[in-house]
Amino acid sequence: MSLSPVIRSVNGPRIAVTGTPGCGKTTLCEGLASTTVSVATLAAQHNCLGPSDVEDDASPVDIELLNERIEWPEGSPLWVDGHLSHLLAVDAIVLLRCHPEALQQRLESRGYTETKVTQNVESELIGLIAAECEGRPCLELDSADSIADLIDAVKAWTADGFKPSRPHATIDWIALIHDGD
Repeated sequence: MSLSPVIRSVNGPRIAVTGTPGCGKTTLCEGLASTTVSVATLAAQHNCLGPSDVEDDASPVDIELLNERIEWPEGSPLWVDGHLSHLLAVDAIVLLRCHPEALQQRLESRGYTETKVTQNVESELIGLIAAECEGRPCLELDSADSIADLIDAVKAWTADGFKPSRPHATIDWIALIHDGD
């Protein structure tokens, strides 16, 4: 799947808040107190949801179709909440990361199946979403930081026009875990 091209919004920037499920995207969006829309809401509004999966009760989003059909709501800035949001035509990306052990505990406490927990923890461990964000302005943050610190970092980066484009090095959980041994 190819990334959607960046289309600079006339009404203000569209900023994806992405990361593995359970890393704190919605909490961050709520704390930003700005206009927020979820990928699931956009997909439902534009008839881009597939049938619900009986195993995990999730409905797949057809990202390519959504990118074709999307009509962006007015607003400045618009925060797009969801683990697929970075695949939409956004101006910048805020990527939340979560240590794999903490993520496993969060997902298990939500009642996720063992398969879903394993898939998401492995995705976080190898930095799958981080790799998908290459080539776009992206602020990568560790969700272990306080929500106030995360909000401050996001506001400072957005106020500076998303500069630098990648202000932090990509988090490498594998290296951090092995260095801790």
